[in-house]
Amino acid sequence: MVRAGNGGPGCVSFLRARFQPSGRPDGGNGGAGGDVILEVSSSLRTLSLFKRRRVLLAENGRRGQKQDRHGKNGASVIVPVPSGTRVFDADSGRLLKDLMTPGERLVLAKGGRGGKGNAHFTSSRMRSPRFCQPGEPGRERRIHLELQILADVGLMGAPNAGKTTLLKALTASKARVGAFPFTTLSPQLGVMGPEADHEPLIVAEIPGLIEGAHLGKGLGHQFLRHLQRTRLLIQVIDVSAIDPAAPLAPLAMLEEEMRNFDPSLLDKPRLVALNKIDALTPDFPRDEIVLAYEQAGWRVFAVSAQAGAGLAPLRQAIWKEFSVTA
Repeated sequence: MVRAGNGGPGCVSFLRARFQPSGRPDGGNGGAGGDVILEVSSSLRTLSLFKRRRVLLAENGRRGQKQDRHGKNGASVIVPVPSGTRVFDADSGRLLKDLMTPGERLVLAKGGRGGKGNAHFTSSRMRSPRFCQPGEPGRERRIHLELQILADVGLMGAPNAGKTTLLKALTASKARVGAFPFTTLSPQLGVMGPEADHEPLIVAEIPGLIEGAHLGKGLGHQFLRHLQRTRLLIQVIDVSAIDPAAPLAPLAMLEEEMRNFDPSLLDKPRLVALNKIDALTPDFPRDEIVLAYEQAGWRVFAVSAQAGAGLAPLRQAIWKEFSVTA
């Protein structure tokens, strides 16, 4: 809920001074109410502030005063949000604005105008107005905020595929790692590089996707939307959990969720990282599974994010992808 400040009422007053028994009207105008404004901040990455702050209120304008003194304007409330915040009207569902650029602003609710004092209404035909205007009420509305992170590379996969560990291996991220599903409940970011002739890349880990994510299972909608602004997707698969009889099944599940949520996600450049090769038994048909992915047309990399094995070719492929698209 956002509520702008109300305008202050005008003032009814007449100048009373010595030797001026018939003083003129001198009631001042009321101050304008404050606005509620969202502003993009480059230092924020999440909308966690709004878990504690559900109502945004601006200050009311002050009443006008005698001697033609206007009331003070109410203070506006400027609330920082991260880049990539989409603002919706909660009642109509209409997208109000997509806030992208640091410093960009959106006035969510405009403060009410201050009322006119009686001095404003003085004229040759109305010498002594004995009325004023009340202040206008500030606008009130309900909004819905949705964050779509802006990242160059997105790591996606099922829970416990090792996405967080891979993020830490590729970047300087200090994201928490746990040996249980859904350790990550919100997207985690890290910076990769820089390398020669390359700007640093923002890498985002998207929380684990389960079957039915496009229907909202496992908070799927909240996770999948973050992929829409990612330039390159890395589909992370736990190779130790693959059934050799159906090696492409985990990838097929991810693709089905993407297709049902937003088919355009399938048009993005994608790599496959077969993670946890350090957990394979000696008799596991690793080479055959890698070959199955390659024969299906995938650029596949067998890696161990935990041990650091196979990461160099993956890094080179990522940089090469951005060299091509730059």
